[in-house]
Amino acid sequence: MKFRKRYQTFIVAFLVLTFGVYIGRQQAMSTFIGEAGADPSGHVSVKAYRDGELFYEYDDHNLITTEGCTHIRDFMGWANQTNQACIYISLSNDAVPMTSWVKLPGEIIGLGLARATGTPSAVNATAYQVAYSWTAEAMASVQCTGLHWDATMDSHNNLFAAASISSVSLQANDMLQVTWTVNIPDG
Repeated sequence: MKFRKRYQTFIVAFLVLTFGVYIGRQQAMSTFIGEAGADPSGHVSVKAYRDGELFYEYDDHNLITTEGCTHIRDFMGWANQTNQACIYISLSNDAVPMTSWVKLPGEIIGLGLARATGTPSAVNATAYQVAYSWTAEAMASVQCTGLHWDATMDSHNNLFAAASISSVSLQANDMLQVTWTVNIPDG
């Protein structure tokens, strides 16, 4: 009887230990896979000022386009591209970005809100920011922003990422500030 009870205790302890090791390995693997599978991501911050006073603020994540992913591949050596920094910011009144976009369909090319060369800065080892401020010359509505690697207004095949923002109605002399943060995480 003592032998049987010790044997049962041993089997229960073995099963508990084995199950605990299995659960621990599953958690470790999911953490490892999650980190190794990290995707490029971004964040957009938009602020609008009227007469020097902040009247609009919006923050959200962006959508990396298929064209943007191809650009990362090309930049890393496939097409041996150089001088292709993603530092140009565009605006539009388009509602919802799609990964298939190659430019903002309704890109604003006038009204003081045309595509502009942003100021880049390093955030940390894997992220950078690009910021630009426009001054509207007339009334305009903006609800989308794009990040490009070509300064040519309304040009195709250079949209890295796009982000939908809550619509902002600008009047003449309103200032709109957009800050893109792009993160290519390590894994």
